[in-house]
Amino acid sequence: MECNKDCTSCQSGCGIKCPVCGATSIPVESITVANLSKTPVKLDHDYYLCLNPKCKTSYFDNQDQILVLDDLKVPIWFKSTFLDYIVCYCRKIYLKDVIRAVLSIDEPTKENIIKYLEKENIETNCLLNNPLGKNCDLLFNNAIEYAVKLKEKENTSNVK
Repeated sequence: MECNKDCTSCQSGCGIKCPVCGATSIPVESITVANLSKTPVKLDHDYYLCLNPKCKTSYFDNQDQILVLDDLKVPIWFKSTFLDYIVCYCRKIYLKDVIRAVLSIDEPTKENIIKYLEKENIETNCLLNNPLGKNCDLLFNNAIEYAVKLKEKENTSNVK
């Protein structure tokens, strides 16, 4: 099956492996890599993001360029420490911000959390700001679910 570069053309993920650790990778637009890299990248190359959280490789291209985490302007959320996960790169919202908001508001939706954190008037461009080059909806929803579970756990331990 031919890759359509949006991770929907197959069930097994991208066949391109990280040249450093051999882990699965996903394709990322070169404009995303260029915007997030401290070093120059070639816009006419195909780039991939290593999905191994322990590997120091961030992106690599279809030639011989390898970028490590220190080559980027921002950390990659799943390669960061847990509470330092960035949930929304455009608005600079971290997991700890989502937890704080969920503990303080009644309806923990993405929109309500953004409003609570006073970040609703920030222009977003996920293609340029998110290391995956995609929107943060799934990551944001996962962060909300995690924070809600923490809140429920806290509420049950306060009842006892």
